[in-house]
Amino acid sequence: MANKTWTRQEEEVVKEERRQGTEVADIAAMLGRTASSVSGKIRDLKDRGELIWTDRQGNEVNPAESKEQIRKASHEFENVALKAEIKDLEGKISDFKTGVTIEPEWDDEWVGPKEWERAEVDGRKRIDKAVKRGRFKVDFEKGPVAICAISDQHIAKGTPCDFSRMREDAELIRDTEGFYAVLGGDGVDNHIKHRAAMISAGSGPDDQWRLFDYYLQLFGDSNRSESKILAVISGNHDAWTKEMSGVDYLSSVVANNKLCYAPAEARLDITVEGQPYKMVMRHQTGRFNSSLNQTHAVKRFYEYNDEAFDIGVIGHHHEAAIEMFIRHGLKRYAARPGSYQITSPYAHQYGFGRSIPTCPTFVLFPGERRMIGFADVRDAVWAWGNVIGK
Repeated sequence: MANKTWTRQEEEVVKEERRQGTEVADIAAMLGRTASSVSGKIRDLKDRGELIWTDRQGNEVNPAESKEQIRKASHEFENVALKAEIKDLEGKISDFKTGVTIEPEWDDEWVGPKEWERAEVDGRKRIDKAVKRGRFKVDFEKGPVAICAISDQHIAKGTPCDFSRMREDAELIRDTEGFYAVLGGDGVDNHIKHRAAMISAGSGPDDQWRLFDYYLQLFGDSNRSESKILAVISGNHDAWTKEMSGVDYLSSVVANNKLCYAPAEARLDITVEGQPYKMVMRHQTGRFNSSLNQTHAVKRFYEYNDEAFDIGVIGHHHEAAIEMFIRHGLKRYAARPGSYQITSPYAHQYGFGRSIPTCPTFVLFPGERRMIGFADVRDAVWAWGNVIGK
């Protein structure tokens, strides 16, 4: 049947018959049209608002609401289906787990309170170590005694280092009763940090450390049972090995000789027949240094330091100096030991004068707080033999 235009009269027939519940096929037969054509016209009339939407039971419905209901019903159906699928998968996983057990051998569990507690304990130990390391109690049952401050040996073959004076001073301290030494760092040249200087040196670090080990033995008998060295500290040249490798080699050498060791600074609480003295020896300070007054750094260190001392010695600058000064109403000493390295390419290039190894020495008396400072260990030995010891 050829398509033909719908008349208004035919549309009215469709609307009336649908309101009465007439089936589409009957309306189509009544108008001489196909059922599909009548169904299309019904939809058209509904969209134009001339015919209401009804459900299968003839109840009026809102098309927009119907679509939303359909969408919700569809989502609900999908959710139900998805939940069912998830439950099925969980069951399969459960079945799988019942057949396989996986237990890690290491559980990297980090618990904040426990870790903080460990950090506190470790922190307290490290603070205690930082405060107490480098502190030594030295008790002399018989006095007087003489303490020699030696620093900056810079042992290195092939350099202008006064090996003869170094040996003679060590043997002089060893062989003079009542004399003892504190070593203030830079025992070896050890240019491990500066490749150019190491290449141009006449000896390598290994050979230098061997000589230093022998030098330590000069202060005691062949069995190393009685050494005249009270303590050894490290200097910046010594510390280069640790900086470059993480190994404090000086610590090992000193331990092998059964001596006391501390990095950078030693504090000695000395008693001579019960009379107390405090001595501090550092290799260097990062502040207070003066080219015009070498003892200035020691005196400023006294003033800005945590605690007072009777004798303060700082090495590193290779400049020999000693000064008696008064602080808090008491006589005290400040000293710089000089160096056995008479000169070096660095010193020559930058105009520094030749060094003098003086080994400042301090005689401490029992019974009263009395100290005598000597610029050189040899002067102290002369006074000891001719005046003090008699």
